[in-house]
Amino acid sequence: MMKFVFWATLVVVMVAVIFFTPVASKQAVLDTIDSWVEQYSDAVESAQSDDDDDESLVDLDSSAGELIVRLEEEARDYAGVVVMPLEESTYFAEIKAQAKVVNLQPILQLRSRYNQAVSELEVAKVVERAAREELNRLKQLSQGVAAKKINYAQSQWQQQNAQLKGLRFQVEDIKNEARQQWGEIIAGWVMKDKSKSINRLLSRQDSLLLVTLPVSHSLAGDVSFIHISRKGSRKNARKAYYISPAWMTDQMIQGETYFFKTATGKLRTGMRINAWLPEGNEPLSGIRVPDQAIVWYGGQPWAYVQLDEGVYQRRSLKSGLVSPDSLFFTEGFFVGEQLVVSGAQMLLSEEFRWQIQDEDDD
Repeated sequence: MMKFVFWATLVVVMVAVIFFTPVASKQAVLDTIDSWVEQYSDAVESAQSDDDDDESLVDLDSSAGELIVRLEEEARDYAGVVVMPLEESTYFAEIKAQAKVVNLQPILQLRSRYNQAVSELEVAKVVERAAREELNRLKQLSQGVAAKKINYAQSQWQQQNAQLKGLRFQVEDIKNEARQQWGEIIAGWVMKDKSKSINRLLSRQDSLLLVTLPVSHSLAGDVSFIHISRKGSRKNARKAYYISPAWMTDQMIQGETYFFKTATGKLRTGMRINAWLPEGNEPLSGIRVPDQAIVWYGGQPWAYVQLDEGVYQRRSLKSGLVSPDSLFFTEGFFVGEQLVVSGAQMLLSEEFRWQIQDEDDD
């Protein structure tokens, strides 16, 4: 704006000189105007030189296509900029799944039916044994015992034996039902006397989870635990431990299902929570950017890398893979680069402060 005013004024003066100044005086006036132009040019160059010597500067790196922040040493100390070298790391890719806290009422009912059937079976064994022993005793005394008594004892034993077989079938049917519905391992807990695992579930110390994978995924064979979170935060997720495949399905998601268990905490029956499962057995190689290096702008995460002494470049982190306390990258960062882990917010503020000043100059 100041440049425009200066040159407009200069043009008006020159026109006035041409039309209203005698010829003899025109050259002197024109010499004076040349002197003004020279003085103005010197002032502009001096101002530009002062800008170059300022504590901070933002300019555009044509090779990277990103804004670069330059800070002098004094400004770096004020901003509290701290960097660390990036190191190679590994990352196991994960898939996100859904989990549901299973209602244990059917297990409780199944366990009750099984215990009752087993108790009735034990009673039937005792009664059948007594009937068999009585029959054998009467047969040994057959010469002095009426055939009617032996026949009656035979009938009693046959009746008790049939009842015993029926109870054995009933117990076996309950076992099969448990295996079909809950799998071999949980069924074993149901049918085992004084099972610590089933007692922890029924006392709500632990919760049983039905984890349903996306349709196109399967659980890796060596997975012993996964991570879960009822708030949907991977960083605050905790472990749940593998039990077995599940033969029941979630009607909302037609994917493979598995049983896991975890400490109950604040979980409640029927809750739907997020789960993260490792995908494959081979880890990825790359770089981790810790949370303390991340700044947010425009709804996206960014980080600064030091290119040279006092020179910093802002890079997008939107393609990072989420892991606890960091984002993981297979490209975009390199081993040995200096990552800003403190002072990044100050660099962001400085970057946009100079952008605003440049816009004002226009």
